Amino acid sequence: MTQITKRRHAELAGQAMKFVAELLLIEPLSPAFDHKLEAIEALGRDTIAAVSARHAGSLAHVAPPPVEGIAQAIAGLRSIARALEPLRPGNLAQGEKRFGLFAPKSDPAAYFRRYTAAQSEIEAALVSLTRARDTLLRANVGIEAEEAALRPLVAALAEHALFAEEVALTIEARAAMIEPSEPMKARRLTADALHTVRTRARDIAEAHALTAQALSLREIVSATNAQLIEGIEQATATMLMVLRTAMEAARLIARHELVLDRIASLNRAASNLISDDGPPGGDQTEALQSAFAKLYDALDRLESERAAIPPLPPR
Repeated sequence: MTQITKRRHAELAGQAMKFVAELLLIEPLSPAFDHKLEAIEALGRDTIAAVSARHAGSLAHVAPPPVEGIAQAIAGLRSIARALEPLRPGNLAQGEKRFGLFAPKSDPAAYFRRYTAAQSEIEAALVSLTRARDTLLRANVGIEAEEAALRPLVAALAEHALFAEEVALTIEARAAMIEPSEPMKARRLTADALHTVRTRARDIAEAHALTAQALSLREIVSATNAQLIEGIEQATATMLMVLRTAMEAARLIARHELVLDRIASLNRAASNLISDDGPPGGDQTEALQSAFAKLYDALDRLESERAAIPPLPPR
């Protein structure tokens, strides 16, 4: 995940060589040698403490998406759409012939009055979706702040890990070189210094892996939330377009003013959602049927996004 440039890699390798060179100048049995190793023991300590303070190894404070409420709203809108679909028998479509004699005529005025009867259910479903969207937006603001705080920690731990690796490689190489002439110092390097470096490198690697995993999981949750937000906005805007199309169709087909008291407030509440160009022209029954087809498509996409949400790992 963290990319260290070749230039930075070279800088860290140079710092590791300098550290080992300074270590070689110290009498191996002196306290100064142990004091020098304390710098390795402290490597990354502050960064790891910062990671621990942020609970970077868990997602306990990352709320899961409100998928249950979204599912209920989708089901509610589907049920309403099935009842109001214009070409459904008994709505705007002619019914089947009875006893082979005649087909019952549709009653457009009665059909459009069903929108008024259903508006409280429509409002409840759209309000539920809007609340879910707002919850997801707030969650992503928090997640983005956490990501911004975790990224520098991941980068710092990656550099600490690389520095420790370069120190270990340099110690191994220099110990092999001086072993014939300075066996005591070579043994101190391999037995004590190398052990200290490798132990610290393991601790840093574990912290880096946990922090990188926490960052990756947050990125997944954020991306999932963004997809759900887009799906909710599309479904909500499409439902509002269906209602506006129905209002126009009622006026032209049934010479009936379809008054939905709550739709104006819903439009205002959804003013920052995806906009459309208003109800389509032409044959109003076909336009309304086309609007319902778009609604089914938007609900299908939202349901697919909801169903594809990966489960959060155990806490």
